[in-house]
Amino acid sequence: MTNVSKTFPGVQALADVDFEVRAGSVHALLGHNGSGKSTLIKCLAGVYTPDPGATATVFGDSLTLGDSADARRRRLRFVHQDLGIVPELGAVDNIGLAAGYERGPSGRIAWRRQSRRSRDLLARFGFRLDPLMPLSEASPPERAVVAIVRALADWEDTSGVLVLDEPTAALAAHEVDRLFELIRGISSAGAAVVLVSHRLDEVMAVADHATVLRDGRKVWDGSLDDVTMERLVDVIVGTDEGAAARGTVTGPGTRKTATPASPARRGNEIPTLEVKDLRGRYLDGLDLRVGTGEIVGVAGLLGSGREELPYVLAGACGSGVTGSFVVSGGAGGDAGSMTIPRARDLGIVFVPADRGAEGVVDGFTTTENVSLGALPALRSRGAVTPSRERRFARKWLAAMHADTAYAPRPVSTLSGGNQQKAVLARALSVGPKILVVSEPTAGIDIGARRVIYDELRRRADDGLSVVMASSDIEDLLACCDRVLALRDGRVVGEFEGSRMTKPAIVYAIEGASDEQE
Repeated sequence: MTNVSKTFPGVQALADVDFEVRAGSVHALLGHNGSGKSTLIKCLAGVYTPDPGATATVFGDSLTLGDSADARRRRLRFVHQDLGIVPELGAVDNIGLAAGYERGPSGRIAWRRQSRRSRDLLARFGFRLDPLMPLSEASPPERAVVAIVRALADWEDTSGVLVLDEPTAALAAHEVDRLFELIRGISSAGAAVVLVSHRLDEVMAVADHATVLRDGRKVWDGSLDDVTMERLVDVIVGTDEGAAARGTVTGPGTRKTATPASPARRGNEIPTLEVKDLRGRYLDGLDLRVGTGEIVGVAGLLGSGREELPYVLAGACGSGVTGSFVVSGGAGGDAGSMTIPRARDLGIVFVPADRGAEGVVDGFTTTENVSLGALPALRSRGAVTPSRERRFARKWLAAMHADTAYAPRPVSTLSGGNQQKAVLARALSVGPKILVVSEPTAGIDIGARRVIYDELRRRADDGLSVVMASSDIEDLLACCDRVLALRDGRVVGEFEGSRMTKPAIVYAIEGASDEQE
């Protein structure tokens, strides 16, 4: 690909990017969110048409960028992060639905041949799997393998390009090696593999070449044999920022790293919540301590345990959790026995990550959504008094700086920011000791973000303890007293005060160092 640019209204997502991948190589495409990686891949896949002047070839044949049918003809295959499999069906159907079924003379599906073909395809890539077993019963790496095999099912030889978008994001650390074996096997057979990933330790383990994008431009391209992981971090975040993350002195004229938006306020030394040796799907021996009035941030890539921790703390994770916890006042016990009702009794209230699916009740009004947590207190003679419920909802919406005129409206008609204010209003209205929030500002505008930051800080000043897990590091810098960096289910860095900077946190979560900061 040469001279690839892509302009959206008011935004240049890509600017004159050249991207070359060699046959038989694993080529990593790196960069932060918003760097242009997804846009480049979508141009390659035919989802977006680049600006005039871009050209591309695949194994010497011209590729029409912006034409998905031509991308498929040229043997480009894509496996996305969500895999797109049907979990209720087995490999035999997941492969057949994408690549076509084996059929007999009458046109009916020849199930025995289809099953044999599916087995052979899986075996070709070194995996033995019952093709009839529903993929809901398969392990995460097995599901990823089925998605890859499905993408490559019509390859008669290996003169193609396989693009993998965050293929290890949903895998625990011990599951990654099996997938790497498959990737190495595909590339060693002559195919080109493009690996989009944020996990630099994994990139260094499996890739041999890399391209780094930043702000829509290519800023580095080269062999991974000639670069250290530390240097890659420098390039991804900017050389001066990477140096600052490791504590080295920047030269004249380099810009300083960002500091937290508000001064750190350490909570009371007596912990409101303390958990030890927490283990789950991704968590692997995590310890956490939150002081009274303290906001503790949790950063990490998908699969690090960052997205699992809030659900475990709130008792919303089901089985498979071990560890111990103590809440102020002496209550505690086995983390595996925590349930949502018990968490509420202990003063732990949860704001989940998926606002639409888990946070609001679509068929309810905004008033009904806000008052859900406080219905027992709103009852009079066994029934909820409508006027009392309305006053209650307006009070808490006003506390979150939301327009109280929204109260009678269906919550589904509100913007994402106002829905999130309603969810937070409901959580705060029950007077929690500990507020656990996951992705608190996902999909909302900067004005709503500022309201949420300010309200959480105000509540912390009044003694509320907060655990905030977010994939947006700017959220954590704007609001938190401390930030824990997670990788592979463990805390690999703890940052506060002047050392709590974006480059430092990125450096830890992307695997450039295992040192505790």
